Amino acid sequence: MSATGSFMDDLSPVAKGALQLVFVGIIYIGFAFYNSVVIPAVAAVVPGRIPLHVKPLEKFTTTDKVFIVAAKVVTALFVYHVYQFTVNTELSRMSVDFFDVAAVLTALKWFPLHLAILIMVYDFFYTLFHWALHWPPIYPLIHKHHHRQMAPFRGNSDAINDHPIEYISGEYLHLFALYVLTRLVPAGQVHAITAILFIFIGGTLASLNHTRVNFHIPYMFNVNSHDYHHRQPRVNFGQYVMFWDWVFGTYQAEGSLPADKRAALQKKAKEEAEKIQ
Repeated sequence: MSATGSFMDDLSPVAKGALQLVFVGIIYIGFAFYNSVVIPAVAAVVPGRIPLHVKPLEKFTTTDKVFIVAAKVVTALFVYHVYQFTVNTELSRMSVDFFDVAAVLTALKWFPLHLAILIMVYDFFYTLFHWALHWPPIYPLIHKHHHRQMAPFRGNSDAINDHPIEYISGEYLHLFALYVLTRLVPAGQVHAITAILFIFIGGTLASLNHTRVNFHIPYMFNVNSHDYHHRQPRVNFGQYVMFWDWVFGTYQAEGSLPADKRAALQKKAKEEAEKIQ
């Protein structure tokens, strides 16, 4: 039994419930932190903004609000399960001692490589999953809801405004990527801080993908790629990197199409946006 399991077993049902409510509250504060601190901080450093090509959906519907609340609850469960996985050191093969300076420094030294592996593993499966969600028979059932917003601008709030099936799958792929990483590298090389940084960076990039901030890291990450996907849903399925789109032939940089095709796509996007309004 893990240390977490023993700790929870010692609590009364009321104490367990209170602890769970506190945990959910912390997750809600975390979402506010993204929108109120992280995104504005990046926006203050990056002056460029992606121009609006279609009118954004400015008001949330009841369904939007329900899905956003559901996503926050799912995130609380996801973070708890990441924690459970991490502290189960026999399974995770991670170090969890933050007072072990040598272990922390080792993890930070390897973190750039580990982060690259995590993102590549995550995006391989996410790209295929996202691509499948655009399959016509299932697109109206799940993913169409997220694409109602053709010009995302709210950051985290637009990012998590997904159908629950989509959101759960996307979240838990992060846990799967962590598991794969711990199978690929020597035991003890990964620390709990690796999981924390991966989840935080992933949340930041996913939130930035749904802003007008023209943030990009050359050859790695580009907000404009995902923003373009919201208007041209047949390309750019990756969450963090476009590498797998390039491999699968689904990558397309905005502006790479001939002017007449771009104009036709923009016209179609505006017409669809007007129908939604």
